[in-house]
Amino acid sequence: MSAAETGRGPRLVPVRGADGRAGWSLVAANGRRLAAAVRGYRSEQELAAGVAELLAERAALRFVLSQREDRQWAWTAYLPARSTRAGSGGGEAVARSARGYLRRDQCRQSVTGFLQGVEHVQRMRRTAGSPW
Repeated sequence: MSAAETGRGPRLVPVRGADGRAGWSLVAANGRRLAAAVRGYRSEQELAAGVAELLAERAALRFVLSQREDRQWAWTAYLPARSTRAGSGGGEAVARSARGYLRRDQCRQSVTGFLQGVEHVQRMRRTAGSPW
C-alpha cells in the first residue's frame, strides 16, 4: 500500500501562536516541520479558508529564496496576485520554510518537498474531507 493509501506522509497540523491566532505547520511523516504559515488567522473558519486557498492555488505559488542575516537560506511562498483579493498587490506571502539551510540547493529541495507535501495533503483532503 502506498503512503497516500494508508494516510501516512506529510500532514497539516493546526498550531496556536502566542498571540492566540491560529496557524498551520506542514509536518513530514517523521515529525520534522517542513513549512509554516506566514500569517496568523483570527478563527478556525479563517484558517480553513486560508488552507483551502493554499491547496487550490498550489500550482501557481511563486517561491522566493533568500539568504538571511545568519547566512542560512530560506524560502517564502506567495499566492498569485489577484485583483479580487482584498488588499491584493504582488501576491500574499502564505508559507515559509520551517528552518534555514546551509546551501541554496538544499533550500530548493525543501521547496520541492513542500510542494510534494501539499499535493499529498490535497489527495488526503479529497478522500478524508479534512486537511487535518
